[in-house]
Amino acid sequence: MAGYQALSAAGRSIVDLLNRRIDEELAPQRRPTAVLVSSKDLDEVDQGPDPVIRSPAVSLYCYRLSVDRETRPGWSAVASVDGIPRVPLRMHLLVSAWDEFVADELRWMGLAIRILESESILTGPVLHPDGGWEPADTIQVVPDELGVDSMSEAFQALTTKYRLCLPYVVRVVRIDGRPQPTAEPVTTVLTGAAGS
Repeated sequence: MAGYQALSAAGRSIVDLLNRRIDEELAPQRRPTAVLVSSKDLDEVDQGPDPVIRSPAVSLYCYRLSVDRETRPGWSAVASVDGIPRVPLRMHLLVSAWDEFVADELRWMGLAIRILESESILTGPVLHPDGGWEPADTIQVVPDELGVDSMSEAFQALTTKYRLCLPYVVRVVRIDGRPQPTAEPVTTVLTGAAGS
């Protein structure tokens, strides 16, 4: 059963995958670190004693959650049988790179995109254990369709200046509710049926 920590575990799974592949590919002297970030972190790059985003870096910012309308009816049907409500979600991410030079930022973006494209399906031991995943649980990370207007609106909602980024969607992250009692089957017993 995917618990309430599934969203956090999905984000951490993607960050762990990126860091593992980056470590395998690049020398330790100069390689980016992938991090999950908040909107506040986007304003504090390389600032303070311990910033979340420390260049060079690849950041994943979850700017939106939505219900996965394609799989919701099926999970509702399952819940009517076993009494466990489930909500299938999509996580909408903005992936950005941070470095002193634009050429390096573009390199880190290209590397992150290649990793996510090569390993877009995460399952089994690749999923962070905090999610309480079932053995067959899978998440898929694919580029998201986000128009220029929507991208502009996303950055208008943030206090940070516009950054080069690529939107991704993580589907389907399912959060299971507590089991609910199912209705007892109703039976009708006929007594004293009238005869002819």
